[in-house]
Amino acid sequence: MMDVNLMVTVLILIAVGGVLIALGVFFIPVGGAPAAMSTATGVATGCEMIVVGAGVTGLFMAATLYNQFLPLVIVTAGVSSAIMMGVTMLVLNLIVVYGVGAPPSFARKEYDPVTKEHVKPYVTPGTVGHGIPTATYLGGLFGAFLAGLGGALTFSVMYRFTCGVGLAEMLGVLAQTSPNVAAIALSAITAVGAYLINANITAYSIRGVIESWIDPKFEAVPRTLAACFSASLLFGILIVLASMTV
Repeated sequence: MMDVNLMVTVLILIAVGGVLIALGVFFIPVGGAPAAMSTATGVATGCEMIVVGAGVTGLFMAATLYNQFLPLVIVTAGVSSAIMMGVTMLVLNLIVVYGVGAPPSFARKEYDPVTKEHVKPYVTPGTVGHGIPTATYLGGLFGAFLAGLGGALTFSVMYRFTCGVGLAEMLGVLAQTSPNVAAIALSAITAVGAYLINANITAYSIRGVIESWIDPKFEAVPRTLAACFSASLLFGILIVLASMTV
């Protein structure tokens, strides 16, 4: 017989994972197509692509540590996602600085909130910035960390639930010496689906580009997180029902 308390815990954790992913998207500087031409601050891609890219890095770590202490698994996955994002943004800045010849800057503020450096004079006329200045770089690291936490939480919870463990093993160390391949496949699909769903909802609030936490679009965080919590909860119900057939 299905443990109702365990199922409710799983659904809540999946919803919390979705909220972490959505909040992480707001922190990641996304420049879209304009950033590809160095006419906007941020990574030259969309919300869904960059979050899934960072998230999958964390999922590899979460899958490797599938039977370890749950908080350790999700934090390690978050760090992995942050490293991936940090390398991506660093390479982008190298290309912008040494390839395009434009220093990282944004037109939204006169000074970088972290370094206090006067950055607006470096903005090329006709653009809103280029590259990833320090404030947005740190925001991107934190955003990827949050998204990695959310994805790893979703993956780990679904994996342990599919394996039929109790609440103690769900939140602690999993007494399993070899992985359940079918459960890993379902859990990975669930986590990637959570990334796509929540990143897509958040993208509607961002509407194009965002310069991390210094952007006025950050004001849309509360209502977006509420929408992502609801969507993740519904998604969790569907995926939990599907897991019962594994």
